[in-house]
Amino acid sequence: MSYRDYIEEQRKLARTKKEAREAKAERLRNPRPPRLDPPPAPDSPIILIVIGICLTLAMSLGMLMLASPAAVPSQDEIPTIVIQGTPAETEAIRAWLEQEIQESNLNWKITAVRNRMEFAAHLNAGERVDVLIVDQELAGELYAAGMLAPLLKKAEAPSFAGVFAPLWDEQPFTKTLGWAISSTGDVDYARHLYTVFQQFAEPFTLNK
Repeated sequence: MSYRDYIEEQRKLARTKKEAREAKAERLRNPRPPRLDPPPAPDSPIILIVIGICLTLAMSLGMLMLASPAAVPSQDEIPTIVIQGTPAETEAIRAWLEQEIQESNLNWKITAVRNRMEFAAHLNAGERVDVLIVDQELAGELYAAGMLAPLLKKAEAPSFAGVFAPLWDEQPFTKTLGWAISSTGDVDYARHLYTVFQQFAEPFTLNK
């Protein structure tokens, strides 16, 4: 490359740099407006239909809930104590139970059966049984059939003494009624009731 060509190249380079500086200065003086994103594509008709159906269903469900009466707990949902005894025994035990249940602000239903046949009919009808206050002999039969749970959670090896607690001291030739917990009911809540009576209730006496 001759010296003249070299000078010409330098001039072109200088002009290019000058034009670049002028273009940069022009951009600074007159900046371009910010680039706007293209408008979103119109929603698909299918999506709009699905949204409309969902909104309609939600509104219908809300109106149905407002129009429906408040749900009332079923009687089957209330834990139940079944007493097996004579009318006099049942009346005394019921009064004793109700007093402590009310004072402890608990929710229990109390029902009574007079004998094994009525108790069997109660079970066959699908009625709820959580706590039993029954004769020791019936409790033994239920224990042998695997229908009783331990009265206390900490009870280790299953035994009849762990599933039946007499209401009074055993006496010869005398019927003994006592606590038992059905293995088919709410065992934890039944244990809570039994513990409340053991700790806070007065001991039961039949002639009270």
